[in-house]
Amino acid sequence: MRHHFHCTDGWELILDLRGRSMRADGDIGKQAEAVARRLMAEVLISADWSRWLVCVHNHLGEQIAIVPFPVPRRISVPAVPLPVTVSAHCNAYC
Repeated sequence: MRHHFHCTDGWELILDLRGRSMRADGDIGKQAEAVARRLMAEVLISADWSRWLVCVHNHLGEQIAIVPFPVPRRISVPAVPLPVTVSAHCNAYC
């Protein structure tokens, strides 16, 4: 059975014209998340993905699932205190 994984934020729409062949017991949610992650990785501009959804349609064109884009993984950097220096010029610029 062929499924189409269209992506949208309500303004922009990216159509999956080819679709993907999936078994009836295939995990639609995992495939939708994979589609979202691939799009997030391939887009070269910084985008706010928090409003994006993957709308899954079956071979009849019926919408069968809506899956939100995953929250992008952020690299956590441990907080390192910066050295504090006191300067006589600080008041002039602060």
